[in-house]
Amino acid sequence: MAVEQGGVAPGPLDGMRVLDFSMFLAGPYCSRLMADMGAEIIKVEPPGGDMLRHAPPFRGGQSAYFGHMNCGKKSLELDLKEDQGRELVRRLIPNVDVLLENFRPGVMHRLGLDYDTLSALKPDLIYCSVSGYGQEGPSSQRPAFAPIIHAASGYDLIMMKYQGDADRPPPTRSTVADILGATHAFGAINAALVQRLRTGRGQHIDVAMMDAMHNVLAYEYQAAQMEAPDGPIVFSPIRTTDGFVMVAPVSLANFTGLAQAAGRPELLADDRFAEPSARVRNWTLLLTEIETWSLTQTTDACEAAILAKGCPCTRYLQLDQSMAEPQIASRGAAVKISGVDDPYNVGNCPAQFAGTDVGARPWVARLGQHNEEFFAEAGLEPD
Repeated sequence: MAVEQGGVAPGPLDGMRVLDFSMFLAGPYCSRLMADMGAEIIKVEPPGGDMLRHAPPFRGGQSAYFGHMNCGKKSLELDLKEDQGRELVRRLIPNVDVLLENFRPGVMHRLGLDYDTLSALKPDLIYCSVSGYGQEGPSSQRPAFAPIIHAASGYDLIMMKYQGDADRPPPTRSTVADILGATHAFGAINAALVQRLRTGRGQHIDVAMMDAMHNVLAYEYQAAQMEAPDGPIVFSPIRTTDGFVMVAPVSLANFTGLAQAAGRPELLADDRFAEPSARVRNWTLLLTEIETWSLTQTTDACEAAILAKGCPCTRYLQLDQSMAEPQIASRGAAVKISGVDDPYNVGNCPAQFAGTDVGARPWVARLGQHNEEFFAEAGLEPD
């Protein structure tokens, strides 16, 4: 366990050891957050490594995508189909606090590395399983990545509906289900660690990405249970002379500021918009009225005028533009990965702690870089 140095306390998870069998995104982002918080992450990878090691974009011959999700973790290359690989895991378990896995349900049981087996070796083990549909139930054995869960949860068809004239669900690169599953797993693991402090007992946590998606669709989830629900606010871009802005006049103060910025104070007394329920019903019409003004303004001028009146507003940015915004640098929201031929930035931990060592660790382990360390700890010689 680290000690406080220079007035900076060790991370809140300093001293915690995590054995991480997860691959791709949902599990690795969870353990990445734990690494940011100071935990020791032992990333168990199959021969050849996590599939993400082979995914573009590449920097200096290494996957920067992999680095983004796995910085600050140790790498243990292990063949779990071999007796020695499974024996090494069993020998490490007594000195592990958390086990994380995102295999299809049943895989860890077939390997003899399920919760019941390993908790017999360490009764206070926190064991977290992340999957598409959950560990039990009629869909539990279905293979799933985020795009499958987006389609099966209703998310994609809801997004298509909000596009208005779309005739098919949009193509996607979104990993919403993965990141939601990861953050739910992260929160649940930390809750289980608190429970362990109180009870001395371990826990098997079952996180389903499907459940996470249903929870993010709160309005739609409730509307689906009603015959004729009131329509939601669908936030849409407002066109300017050279681009678009997004506005969110949710409160009366916001709406007042927007009407003033647009030089349309009469909208405040207009029966179509004067009451909150009326604004919700006539939201698209309200944006159309505002656009008669915004079409005479540049994007920068429109954004500045609306913000000056206290209404939330932003111009649309490309990701590289957003990354270059002064706010990002001021928060230290990017961390440079060093020790590679072509250094690159990764997003820092979104949660900042006062006077505490929390943040992305600026290194990425080579595949199997720490094999010698953990074979020695287990008292085994590699085959």
